[in-house]
Amino acid sequence: MTAVTVGDLLADEALRDGEVIGGRAGIEAAVHHVTLVVTGAELDDAPYGTVAILDLGGAAGALRRQHLAEIVCRRLHGRAGRLLVVAGGTFAAALSTVRLADRLGLPVVVAPDAAPHALAARLLSVVHAPELALGRRLAEGAARLRTAGSLERVLSVLDAVLDARTSLATTDGTSLAGSRPRHPFAVPAGTPVPAVDRTGRVSTALCPVPHTEGGPRLWIVCQCERSGPLWRDTALGLLDMAAAYVGAWFATERLNAERDARIRGGLLNEILSLDGPPPPHVAGQAARLGWRLDGWHTGIHFALVGSVPPAPATVTPILSAGLTAHGIDVPLVERADGWSAWHTGERPPDAVASLVTTVCRALADYHATSNVPPIVAGTGHAAPGPDGLVTTLAEARRAALVAAATGRAGTVQRGDELGTKRMLLDWYGSSVVREEAERMLAPLLREGNEALLETVDCYLDSGCSSSEAAHRLGTHRNTVTRRVQRAETLLGVPLTDPDDRLALQLACRMWRLTRDASPAGRRAAPSGALPAQPEV
Repeated sequence: MTAVTVGDLLADEALRDGEVIGGRAGIEAAVHHVTLVVTGAELDDAPYGTVAILDLGGAAGALRRQHLAEIVCRRLHGRAGRLLVVAGGTFAAALSTVRLADRLGLPVVVAPDAAPHALAARLLSVVHAPELALGRRLAEGAARLRTAGSLERVLSVLDAVLDARTSLATTDGTSLAGSRPRHPFAVPAGTPVPAVDRTGRVSTALCPVPHTEGGPRLWIVCQCERSGPLWRDTALGLLDMAAAYVGAWFATERLNAERDARIRGGLLNEILSLDGPPPPHVAGQAARLGWRLDGWHTGIHFALVGSVPPAPATVTPILSAGLTAHGIDVPLVERADGWSAWHTGERPPDAVASLVTTVCRALADYHATSNVPPIVAGTGHAAPGPDGLVTTLAEARRAALVAAATGRAGTVQRGDELGTKRMLLDWYGSSVVREEAERMLAPLLREGNEALLETVDCYLDSGCSSSEAAHRLGTHRNTVTRRVQRAETLLGVPLTDPDDRLALQLACRMWRLTRDASPAGRRAAPSGALPAQPEV
């Protein structure tokens, strides 16, 4: 281990409550000795790299203490000292003392509650036996981590032992739990390994959390402004231990969530397949989950945009928290094609529009979260009893299918406003129509022509407006016009003909809905791509 620095001593538990009043430029200096000072004469033979503990117990009066501190500060600097700790009594530092410390680059710490003799013994052991100090801190941290029991407790143990701000963060720096980092940081590139980065006076220790294949990469991030080599070695050891606890905690939470999701999904499927009143065991399970089967239900269905089911389990708590934050406290059940939810009241709601507005706001906040897949929603009519729950959820699911066809994240489609769109529901799920759409669009699906197909799709959805399509595609209207003309030539279909235009628009809609069905399609599909459609 390299020599202990002033920063290491400041991070030690004995000095954590001390106030650094000046001389911060010398925090990186190496320390070689610790001595107790009463009059200042003790420094005449002090070795190079000494830390002085000034005992104020024998100095009466504020002026006397002030004068003594400045004398010791000058003498310590003359002996190439490293740190002055003023202890054993109250001390109000004058501006002259602060300026002197800054000018000399000698850190001065005021620790009025520390016992000078005990403090000197503690710091001396750290300086001359850093390996022992490292082992003591690791043992203390390990003992406290074993009884942590939760993610928040693990992070708080690291805060306490390392005198730092600790958080759980994603690779892009988003803090998920703990104390949000005050200073920017970057995770190591390449293979995730524990590391410590030093920027200015701030040390940032990072350690990857073990994760399952395909899961998100999470990091424990620990930042400290009072640190040195001993702190960095301690942080790497403790974070490595803590990462195992955090990984185990996440694995347990994931298993519990998957178990609960299976229970909720299985019960909802049983309710939806009922023919008549629910039997006692179904009613009992619903009651234990807090589900009401009586009353008036308004179904809500959330569907993914741009990826293939099943829905990521990590999205469920984010979506649920967003709904709850907007006052939509409803059951949220993972389904094969998204999530089903329903609102229950004693009487029919006055208006579904207010629920739709609230869902729109909740989805807007959800999409403001980084690294979440885009989602749309559909709502159903309000209907009473268990049979009404089946009806409204089926309608909400169909409405979500239509919302997904728009390709716009955050869209909420009301089931009672589907109108003529109901005619398209069976069409969306038809394999025969899908094959015909692929045949029609084949000239544009060849290598190098997919940009033409995307342009034609956007152009038709924009009411054949080149300006609107250019705005949505982020290109010039003349580019849209040239691409549309090129597509007409390849397809042999004039877009001026209403029938041909309608057929081509429906084929483009089917292409957009199904292009993510294969792994190759998922890799190539832009953000607006939609999954293969679920059974309605």
